[in-house]
This record gives sequence, structure tokens and C-alpha cells, in this order.
Amino acid sequence: MKKMAIGYIVIIFIPIISFGLYLYNQNYNSFLEEYAQGRQKIVNQVLNNLNVSTVQIESAYQLFQNNSNTIAYLSGNYRTDFDQVSNFLTYIRPLFSYILSSNRLIDGMTIYMEQQNGMVFRPEMAKMDESKLDDSIKKLPLGVGKWITIKNGSNPDINLHFVHKIGNRNFEQDIGLLDIKVTSKLIKPLLESLNLNNRSNLYVLDQDHQVISLVEKIHLSQDSEQSLFADVFQSNAKYSYQQVNGNKMLIESFYAEGLKLQFVMIEQVDDVFIGIKKNKYVLVLTVSILLLLLSGIYYLIASSITKRILKLSKHMRRVDENHFPLYHGEINKDEVGHLTSAYNAMIRRMDELVNTVHRSEMLRKESAYLMMQAQIKPHFLYNTLESIRMIAEANDDPEAAEMSYTLGKLFRYSLSGTKSETLLGEEVENVKDYIKIQQIRMGDRLQVSFDIDAVIDNFICPHYMLQPIIENSIVHGIANVRKQGSLSIRIWEDSAFMFIAVKDSGAGIEEERLVLIQGVLNGKMDAHLLQTDGGGLGIFNVNERVKMFFGEHSGIQMESKLNEGTTCILKLAKGATQ
Repeated sequence: MKKMAIGYIVIIFIPIISFGLYLYNQNYNSFLEEYAQGRQKIVNQVLNNLNVSTVQIESAYQLFQNNSNTIAYLSGNYRTDFDQVSNFLTYIRPLFSYILSSNRLIDGMTIYMEQQNGMVFRPEMAKMDESKLDDSIKKLPLGVGKWITIKNGSNPDINLHFVHKIGNRNFEQDIGLLDIKVTSKLIKPLLESLNLNNRSNLYVLDQDHQVISLVEKIHLSQDSEQSLFADVFQSNAKYSYQQVNGNKMLIESFYAEGLKLQFVMIEQVDDVFIGIKKNKYVLVLTVSILLLLLSGIYYLIASSITKRILKLSKHMRRVDENHFPLYHGEINKDEVGHLTSAYNAMIRRMDELVNTVHRSEMLRKESAYLMMQAQIKPHFLYNTLESIRMIAEANDDPEAAEMSYTLGKLFRYSLSGTKSETLLGEEVENVKDYIKIQQIRMGDRLQVSFDIDAVIDNFICPHYMLQPIIENSIVHGIANVRKQGSLSIRIWEDSAFMFIAVKDSGAGIEEERLVLIQGVLNGKMDAHLLQTDGGGLGIFNVNERVKMFFGEHSGIQMESKLNEGTTCILKLAKGATQ
């Protein structure tokens, strides 16, 4: 039940919450993009209107430059004071009044005269020396106009001025500098369209990227400001979202082409979309509560179904090879009840089979006991062989005595053992006894050598593991050739395996028969294919015993060439019997 609950949380609960948050964030980011793009459109429209207004203001210069009376006055062409006064009052001052009345964005105009001998009519006229403008402005090239900003202390209002040099009739010499002061109403629509709030900053930067006006509601360090300005000027992006002091900020940039001013606005997103943020938490909380409620309902339904399965599973853990209890819990007419009934039927059948096997084993042991009683007692056999050996020695027949003695040892090794395993050293000694008998029988035709380069006294192996292999080499190999035959037994080891190689120089094995034997030993062919009139399953039985005793990585490998001999290698895994 715990696994099902954990699986439900991992597979359903967490993915739904994660997908919901992902979908919400996608919609939230999309809304942020639409908000920024919408404001860009509004501000761009305001900037277009601002550019039209700046063109209208700049056109005032043409009225003065193209007015012959203004050019004559500034050039000092009037010799008498009367002419100057008359010309100014009749033609020039009305022009000032017309421009100021027709354009409400102009707060004032002044012409700074280069000629020092002319009369000064204030406030329209002033001498160039009286100008507080920078020398760079005074030295503007003839016919060039420029928008400039004049800082007014800590006042955030921007003092905008448009200045333009006025030339003589032939534009050979500058005769005056027109200074038009613009009211703050010029950029007021832009500031209103930005909709500044209590968590936003506005920076106004000139052509040199210097801050000339600042509205600061969010305190930022100078380094943070410089970093933001650098990103704005490098990326040329109209807007972007960045993390500033751990808060998500909307960074917007607007450029007034006519005024050559850059407006940079920083606004905290959470304050703008505080309602959306609250809805986000409400949505997450609602979904979480619903999922928890559904999870509880799911748990109750699942527990009512799986409770009986868990009881059955707990009962099944009590079953072992000697204990087959029936399940006596609730059994309903559903899938779980059907499973429980099938389990009880299986337990009854297993109990019957175990009892049958037990009875069969008892009968088998009883039959084996009766057969043993009918056999010759081993001690009687040993004593008889010992008597034959003594008679042979008395009759001066050492070969018969040796054969009787060796045969007695073989019988003792085979009949007196009560276990299916022995030590490799004892197995080798038994093989030596067997070989002695064969050497007596075959005489000089059988030459045997042992090469043991391993510790075999403590290595456990199956009973009669080597004797069938040695017998095959002698009976089916060396005995079938007329020449003298050799048999070598080599034993060596490494860190993981013990190796035993039995090599003879006998008749060898035909290639087709060898392929069959190798296929059976490797488990790729049926063992019954080896069966012949003369046997054939001995090597297979030894291989199976070795695999069962030492593991699947152990076994027998056989190589042979017809008329040259056969080599049989046993590979025995160390530690398999520990």
C-alpha cells in the first residue's frame, strides 16, 4: 500500500503540479510579453507625437532666418537708434509674439547678438556675452541647430532648449544665436504614458549617456544602474526582464529621436502583476487540496481492495518446505477470492505431493537397505583380497600381490566412503591405484607421468571425478593402438581456477564424433546423441557433476586428433564449495 501511495505521488501528483506550474509560468510570461509590447506601442505613439512637436518648435528658426528685418537688425544695418527701435517694434517683436502665441510648448525665446553696437530690447534680445550656455554651444557651426538640456539642481524636471545659429543673408557670417526654451509640457505626455508607480524608476539620459533627470522609487546601487544602462545600450532591446536585487524587473528603453534623449524605465514586475501573483498561489493551493483529497479517496479505495491481498501475502511468507498451512481468512466471490481459493488448492496439492515424495523416498531407502543386505559385506571382500595378496607373496608372485593390494584400495575408496565429495589429493591417489592395475595388465605399452604444480591436499572435489576420464584415455585411446602409449596428468592453478589436463597418445576421436562431444559438453546438443553400444555418457556425467559441484563457469573441454591422441581439460572454480 505504501508503494502504491508513493507511486501515485511520483507518477500523478508531482507531474500534475509540475505541469500546472509550467503551464501557468508559460501563460504568465506570455502575459508579461504582451504587457511590455502593448506599452511599447503606446509609448511609440507618444514619441511620434513628440517628434512632430519638436519639428514645429525647430521651425521657429526658419521664421527668424528668413525674416529680412531680423537679419538687418542683427547685422547692424540700421544706423540710427530710431531705425532700430522702429524696425524692432514694427517687425521683430510681433514675430516673437506670434510664435509664442501659436505654440504653447515654447516657454520663451531669446536671440543672443554677435554685434555689440546694436540696441538691446529685452527680453527678446541679449548680447552673446550674457548667455549662460556652454562655449561649445556658442561655437555651433553656422546653420546648425541642437537640442540641449540644462540641469536644474535636484529638480527632476527637464529644462529643454533648442539653440540654432542665425547667419547673414549670404550665410557667410553668424550674426546671432536663437535660444528657444521649451516648457515641461513637451515630455509630459510621455511621462504620463509610462504610468510611473511607487515601485519604478525613470532615468533620462542625454547623448553622452549621462543621467540628466531621475525619478527614483527603487533604491539601486550605482554599479547596478551602470550595469543596467550598459545592457540597454549594448543589446539595443526595447525591453527585457532581469533579476535585480532578487526581484524580477521590467527594463524598458525609449529613444526620442528629435530630442536626442534616452528614457530608461525600471519597474518591479510583482507590483504590477500583484493580482496575478495572488491568483497563482490560490490556483496552486486549490489544485494541491483537490489532489490531496483525491489521493485520500484513492487510498481508501485501494486499501479496501489490497487489504486482503496483503493478508494473503503475509500468510504466504509463513509457507516453507515443511509447513503448508491453508489460508482461513475472508474469501469473497471476486478476483481476490478466486486467487485465495486457487492458493489453498495449490497448498493442498503441494502437501499431497510432498507426502508422496516422502513415502517414495522411504521405500527407496528401504529397498536399498534390503539390497545391501543381499550384497557381500565389504569387510569380507577386503579380507578375501588380503588373503589372495598373502598367498601371491608366499608363492613369489609380486605382480598378483600388487594387483590384489591395489584392487583392495580401490574397493575401499569406492565402498567405504559415505560422502559424495573428497579431497583432490585423495582422488589423485585413487587414480594412481587404478593406473597401477592397468600398467600391470598392459605392461610396457602404458607410460604414465604426473606433473602437479598446485596445492591439492585441501581442494574438495566430487568422488570419482578423474577415474572415468583416465579410463576413457586408457580403454578407448591407448588400448586401441599397438604402439607404446603415453598418458600424462598435469595439475596447475591460478587465483580463480584449478586446472587438470589428461593427455594421451591413443587412437584419438573422429572429427564428427568430437564435434558431437563438444556440443554436448557446451550444452548445445542433446546428451542422448552420445549413447552408443559401448556407452558414451561417462564424460557427459562427469561434466554435469563438475558443473553442479563447482558452478556453471566450470566444466570439461576436449580436444582430439584422429590417430594422434586426445586431451581432456577440467576447469574447476575455486571457492565454489566454500
